[in-house]
Amino acid sequence: MLTKGILFPHEIYMSLGNNLCQDDELEKYSQHVLNTVSKNVAKYRKEKGFTQMQLALEIGMSGGAYLGRAEIRKHDHHFNLKHLAKISKVLEIDIGEFFK
Repeated sequence: MLTKGILFPHEIYMSLGNNLCQDDELEKYSQHVLNTVSKNVAKYRKEKGFTQMQLALEIGMSGGAYLGRAEIRKHDHHFNLKHLAKISKVLEIDIGEFFK
């Protein structure tokens, strides 16, 4: 119920209705994309014979821990575009392959 022009949390939630559903779908889709990218980075890294540490050092990271977490999506870690650009160059793979 609208009281003196103030929306209470449950009213805001109800008024968003379809947007929340859409936001949930967008979140699921974005997580799917990040998971796909991570799996493909690991796949191509292994195919090219790189360890996580070797690849991490090649792209300018100080160690392999972050790369390892991003490959398995631990604690929601993921690769950003700069990482992917560098990785694609080092592995000699078209960046688009990570998204397939």
